[in-house]
Amino acid sequence: MRRLKRLFSILVMLVVMVPNIAYAREVNWGEIETPSKISTRLSEKILKSQDINNVQRRGRILSTAMLTITNEQDGTLYITVNTLAHKNVDKIYQTVFLDQWNEEKEDWVQIGYWEFVRSKEEESDGQLSSYPLELTVQNCELNKYYRARAMHLVEIGEEKPLRLMASFSPTTRYNS
Repeated sequence: MRRLKRLFSILVMLVVMVPNIAYAREVNWGEIETPSKISTRLSEKILKSQDINNVQRRGRILSTAMLTITNEQDGTLYITVNTLAHKNVDKIYQTVFLDQWNEEKEDWVQIGYWEFVRSKEEESDGQLSSYPLELTVQNCELNKYYRARAMHLVEIGEEKPLRLMASFSPTTRYNS
């Protein structure tokens, strides 16, 4: 019994003397591993692909994340992205990635990305619950597969902001 008490005392002292320290820092999109589910390369006749992700049907903050990529058939891709929240938030962050299928590697290669941020201060009424945007990418190679991916993050709270994120990736075939 005495050995158990002594062992327990040593364990308690170790837990008290060796604390773990964690530091919070700003989100850096480049360091976040983007989950990329397997993307199906669509037929040549399909010129538009859309993915709507009801992130948290029963969630209290982040509601829906949407992404659409459209082949304009003239060297232009048209991308729309939207983030919806159940309630007003302080900021909405969006990052859109554009990938091209590499036949040699048989894998997707990222060829571009764009970051967007919207805060409630930028709204005329000070209310922010959605952030739709449109992006046009020109001078794309013909007869290639492209896919768009988007990461959506909402931030709420002043002192200790709560951040929620979602990610997904629809695709489309780009033809001449």
